[in-house]
Amino acid sequence: MLITVYFLVVAPVLGLYQERAAVLEEKAMLAPRLDAAAAEIPVLRARLAALATRARARKMTLDGASDAIASANLESRVDALASAVGASVGSTESLPAKAVGPYRRIGLRVVLSSSYRTLVKLLAALDATTPPLVIDDLEIHGMILPLSQARYLNLNVALNVYGFRRSASARTAKR
Repeated sequence: MLITVYFLVVAPVLGLYQERAAVLEEKAMLAPRLDAAAAEIPVLRARLAALATRARARKMTLDGASDAIASANLESRVDALASAVGASVGSTESLPAKAVGPYRRIGLRVVLSSSYRTLVKLLAALDATTPPLVIDDLEIHGMILPLSQARYLNLNVALNVYGFRRSASARTAKR
């Protein structure tokens, strides 16, 4: 009878006690971490506000009241960046504009000739420009030359450069 009372009353109570003790121990281990995370909230909110302010101040879209004007602005931007790093643009071709949400994607197919170092400088300049530009479909062609002539190697490069402009419907909705 004593064994029956132990298994029906005492054992379940001890099991419940051990489960509760494990939960309390786990919560006690989490408390310092939660306190540390809670202490970081004001710093993170201030950082978020600063980033949001910088994002609003940064120019994110191409200028131009139409796709054609934005494409011309993009072409002049790419030409200026290429000439600044010493690349010679052979030709540019406007790509069809495409609606992407509240924006219009404006694109150019650029064909140029440059050395490897100049190409890397151009790609870095395109990556760092404001408004941001996207590079796609990069093709690089070169020739195999003897090592003595390799430093004079010019690469033939073709790439798509995309920028975005706010569509007319997004402009009127914003006002």
